[in-house]
Amino acid sequence: MERQLPELPGEGKYIDILTDWAFKRIFSGDSNKRNLIELLNDLLAGEKHITDLAYIPTEELGGNSSHRRIIFDLRCVGDWGEVFLIEMQRMDHRNFRDRTVFSTSRIISNHYAQGDDYRTTALPEVYFIGILEFRMDPDERERYIRRMELAERETGRKFYNKLQYIFLELPNFVKADEEIRTAMDQWFWLFKHLSGADRLPAFMKKRVFRRIFNIAEISNLTEEELMAYNASIQAKWDWQNAVSLAEERAVEKALKKERAQAAKLLEQERIKAEAEKIQSVQKMLAKGLSIADAAEVSGLSIEEVAEIQTRIGK
Repeated sequence: MERQLPELPGEGKYIDILTDWAFKRIFSGDSNKRNLIELLNDLLAGEKHITDLAYIPTEELGGNSSHRRIIFDLRCVGDWGEVFLIEMQRMDHRNFRDRTVFSTSRIISNHYAQGDDYRTTALPEVYFIGILEFRMDPDERERYIRRMELAERETGRKFYNKLQYIFLELPNFVKADEEIRTAMDQWFWLFKHLSGADRLPAFMKKRVFRRIFNIAEISNLTEEELMAYNASIQAKWDWQNAVSLAEERAVEKALKKERAQAAKLLEQERIKAEAEKIQSVQKMLAKGLSIADAAEVSGLSIEEVAEIQTRIGK
């Protein structure tokens, strides 16, 4: 499978928003929280409107020292105490869904301070927002926004409305520029194409996108910021190269296994065919055919047929 690697630092006009450093530069900190508010409001349009956010530490500790810590890309609290967990995920892995549920469960369980009465302490709304560089379901290529909630299986009626998982599946967004219609279409375009753009597209008319393009312009970075960005994109290169190498080795291993299996099958078929030919020669000799005639019919040499006759004689 061919992978498209990011541009080398300095080659593009804008930073790669899907690197850790660039993502936090655009969406983290009080000076840039308006960008995140705009993204969340577009994502939750018709459901919720956020006017302010407060960033909270991205590290979530367990209830005791034996529990592992969880580190999120971004974590913040909205006007009404709702918690937003925002994560970029480059690659699917076996426990991705488990980890997602575990992360939100830790947030919920840690909400209760020691001694709190869970019967009277209300839980906050929790939103997990995953920006994915892979398909959660390889066979699902149409939807690029997926929303998961706790609901009754038979009716689809919500069981609990304070927990939601929203996944933005970047590979499924394949719209051409002229097909861009909604605000979320524009956000998807930004995530996928910012680093390769040479200017702000005409269809991006919201002020937030002009602001982001200005923040993302490499020429506006300080020397320290450029060094940090270079390190971040190099880390992405290293990671993608490691994945590509692992995939190549996996393919090579699979091919070797297939070749070995094919060779084994061929050998089994050869042995089977040889056994059948020997049985056929044995029947010919038993019926009185001469060694020469049996050799001619079977395709074996006279010496081979003679050896078979010797075995029969024994």
